[in-house]
Amino acid sequence: MRKSLFVPLLLLAACGDGAADEAAKQKAAAAEAAKKLQLAAGQWEATTEVTRFTKQDQAPKAAINAPVGTKSTVSQCISPEQTKEPPAVLLAGSDAYKCTYDNSYISGGTLNASIACKRAGLSGEVRMSIAGTYTADAIEAEQDLQTSLPGPGDANIISKLTARRTGDCTAAPSKSG
Repeated sequence: MRKSLFVPLLLLAACGDGAADEAAKQKAAAAEAAKKLQLAAGQWEATTEVTRFTKQDQAPKAAINAPVGTKSTVSQCISPEQTKEPPAVLLAGSDAYKCTYDNSYISGGTLNASIACKRAGLSGEVRMSIAGTYTADAIEAEQDLQTSLPGPGDANIISKLTARRTGDCTAAPSKSG
């Protein structure tokens, strides 16, 4: 009697191992695909919408006037060479800024970047931290902008950044950020 119970349990255990092995293989394949994920080349449109605005000093007005709800959009061509790290202006969400990367991690669907920007009419620097996710044809992130100006008017601006690939490039890719 004991032998007859042992054989079915042994067969059941063998079946369970196969399912676990298949699940592990699928998980490993998904992880490998995520590592290779990068933005698709082509024309992209990025929009930022201010969700929080805070003056950082007692100045009567901030140097950047961006009340909650303010939107900005930029269109940018991403070349095949820029798919691992797009031009920084795309993450800034506005062509009012000239930006360069301080650092970035754009891999496996996760996007974390710090960019330093200059804006016409402002002396000093605008720094942005961007954190979010991406697929080959879309970005969803939060942008945290902090001004560092020599005089009064500093502000902290939090914005929602959404970007999407709109098709093939309509203009030559930007060589700068």
